[in-house]
Amino acid sequence: MYRRILAFDFDGTLAEHDAVPPNLQEMLQQLNLAGCTLFLVTGRRYEAAPLGALRQAFAGIVWENGAVFSRTNTGEVYMPFGYVPPDLISALEDAGVPLEYGLAIVSTWAEHEGKVLEVLRRRGGGASFERNKGAVMLLPPGATKGTGLEKLLEMCGYSPRNVITFGDGENDFALLQIGEAGITVADGVPALRDMADLVTGEPGPAGVYHALERYWINGSPLDIPSRNPRWIPLGQDQEDNPFFMPASELVGRNTGIFGDSGSGKSWIAGLLAEELHLSGYQVLMVDPEGDFRGMNTLSGMLAINGDEHTLPAPNIVVTFLAETPRSIVLDLCGYPVSLRDEYVSSLFRSLYPLREHLVRPHWVVLDEAQHFLSDENTVLTRTILSMMANGGMAFVSYRPDWLAAPIREMIQHTLIARLTNDLAQSAADAMIPGRPALPLGEIQQNFALLDDRHVLNMRTVVRRVRHIRHLYKYLDMPLPPIKRFYFRDSGSYTGQEAASLFEFHRALGSVSESSLEYHLYRGDFARWMRGSLGDEDLATYFEKLARRRLRGWHLREALIRRVSLRYTELRSLG
Repeated sequence: MYRRILAFDFDGTLAEHDAVPPNLQEMLQQLNLAGCTLFLVTGRRYEAAPLGALRQAFAGIVWENGAVFSRTNTGEVYMPFGYVPPDLISALEDAGVPLEYGLAIVSTWAEHEGKVLEVLRRRGGGASFERNKGAVMLLPPGATKGTGLEKLLEMCGYSPRNVITFGDGENDFALLQIGEAGITVADGVPALRDMADLVTGEPGPAGVYHALERYWINGSPLDIPSRNPRWIPLGQDQEDNPFFMPASELVGRNTGIFGDSGSGKSWIAGLLAEELHLSGYQVLMVDPEGDFRGMNTLSGMLAINGDEHTLPAPNIVVTFLAETPRSIVLDLCGYPVSLRDEYVSSLFRSLYPLREHLVRPHWVVLDEAQHFLSDENTVLTRTILSMMANGGMAFVSYRPDWLAAPIREMIQHTLIARLTNDLAQSAADAMIPGRPALPLGEIQQNFALLDDRHVLNMRTVVRRVRHIRHLYKYLDMPLPPIKRFYFRDSGSYTGQEAASLFEFHRALGSVSESSLEYHLYRGDFARWMRGSLGDEDLATYFEKLARRRLRGWHLREALIRRVSLRYTELRSLG
């Protein structure tokens, strides 16, 4: 349940006549014990709200319309926007405006608004002006309920993408705009009701009580309607209409992305991760084969890789996720295969508490999931099953039938590219809620089936990062001997080989010209690029170059120039 951080206005929302009704107090305490994190956001002066024992239910309180906030566990008080200038306060007093004084703000009543505006006009500003239910507040510039809550969330390590906000008055506009959804009560001001995602059926605290009861106690906060569902593009449907999926369906539920090798399933996972990251969600991609390393070109996305000596320990990776909002691609391509199970198991055991306490990362992708989750009795599988209870997990695999049955049973959404293996098809069919719109083995290249009904052309969506398959191996790390290129000259082995694009590039300068001609015109270079390295661009180039019938140093120069450009292009992604 990723929407479990709740922020409430006080007067008119939680409280009437300075009192929070007992049943609502009990409800808030119950939610707090159930793992929800609560914040109070009020326009009242610092410490002017009579909270009593309820105060301890809030992780933090934003006072004075955002200008002051405090953390409950430490008692620390912050004024990040400063305070209303003393000379402005003196000018208001000289003008006869009666004031109430906070730590950072001053306020008066609506009948004095004209005098306040005249003083501000004469001075050229100096403070922000806010109306709320017959009161007029002057705040330090930049302070609103929304900005104050954002700063408090950041200090506590929470993301606005997990927050649902509640309000009723004019000064709650900024508050309702920062989270995933904003709720106002039935007697909220008309303009706020017009912009809220949900208006409760009852006024004041009674409306809040019933919203909490419906969506957090007896239902799901995922079902709250949203005016801005943060649509994730998935391509075009069968009528060539753009198709979008709400981000909440991905980060609030569990997803299986399945397909044959080379069918585009990793491309699909990369697309979804890009779009979620750019929409403000934190993403972790566990990448055993280096498919996603190039995504570190996105602002705020970091790719981490290394061998058994240089890859950061799992707890270091999780600490980084906790301390920053950045997304991570954890590239295990250079890490020994024999040690990966232990590393990934330790990673998810460290990640579980972070997801429970901070509700981040919002989306966790495990690529090549069949290698890690085939046994339901391992610590890793049990840990991931516990994490799946709150959604936000995604599994990429060409053999869904190899996933442990409990994992498959907790997947709510499937995106399936072409899938031809009979056992894999049967396992995928069992995860689809209804009858598939077409047989899984007949899905065309670049298409995918979403659940049981939508056949989508996903390649109509432009990827921010070009998908490079097995990027790290492709560039520098040696391929296994069976996949290497062995240079020959009219049928005789020259003694030279290339185990990576780096080695191939270096070899082009020293291999004999007759060997280069021999391999190019036989199609060997194109087959190796396409088959072993998966680089369609270079393979196509070699096929075109063969038609030019270049010889000698002209051919060598053309090969070196193009491979050098390609190597530089790929290196820039890493």
